[in-house]
Amino acid sequence: MTDLTVVQARTLLARAFVDDPLMRWFFPDDGSRLHACAALFGHFAEHYLEAGRVDVVRRDEPVALAMWRRPGTGPTADDGSLPTTPGLMGVLMGPRAAEIGGAMSVIGPLRPPEPHAYLHFLAVHPDARRQGLGGEALAPGLDAARADGLVACLETMNPANVPFYEAHGFAVRGEVQLAAGGPRVWAMATSR
Repeated sequence: MTDLTVVQARTLLARAFVDDPLMRWFFPDDGSRLHACAALFGHFAEHYLEAGRVDVVRRDEPVALAMWRRPGTGPTADDGSLPTTPGLMGVLMGPRAAEIGGAMSVIGPLRPPEPHAYLHFLAVHPDARRQGLGGEALAPGLDAARADGLVACLETMNPANVPFYEAHGFAVRGEVQLAAGGPRVWAMATSR
C-alpha cells in the first residue's frame, strides 16, 4: 500500500496531463480542462490505490507516479461502484462521450493478447520534468513485471514520449489515428 492519497494522485495526474493530446481532445476548453482532468483522474486513482500497483516518487511531496494494472486486478464492469467510467465520461464530456468512447475502442486490441502488466498512467509534475523522475517511477513496475514473466504495455498519445519509453525497453507494436478528431496512438510493449 502506498502513502499517496486520492487527492494527491488526482492533482499530480491532472497537472501532468493537462496539455496531453488525449486530454486536449477529451476536454477542449482550456479554462476547465485542469478540473475535468482532476475529476477523471480521481476516479482512476480511487481504483488503482485500492486494487492496482502505484509507485510514487517523492521530493517532500509526490512528484511522479506510475499506475499499473496487473492480471486479475482492477475494477470490473459490474462491480456496482459509482461512478462508472462511462458514466463519468458522460458527465464530463456530454454528448461527445459516446463518439469518443467509440473512437477509443480501437486501442484495446493493440495490447498483447497474453497476460501483461498495463501501465495506465506515468505522470511527472511539470515543475519536476527532465530530472529522471519518470524513469524512477517506472522502474519498480517494470522490474516486477519482468520478475513475474510478464510483458509490460502502454499507450501514449504524445509523440515526445515514444523515445522515452523506447529507452526503457518498450517498442512500438502498433499505431493508429483515432477517429472523431482524436490524437494518434502509439501502442508499446516490452519483450519478455
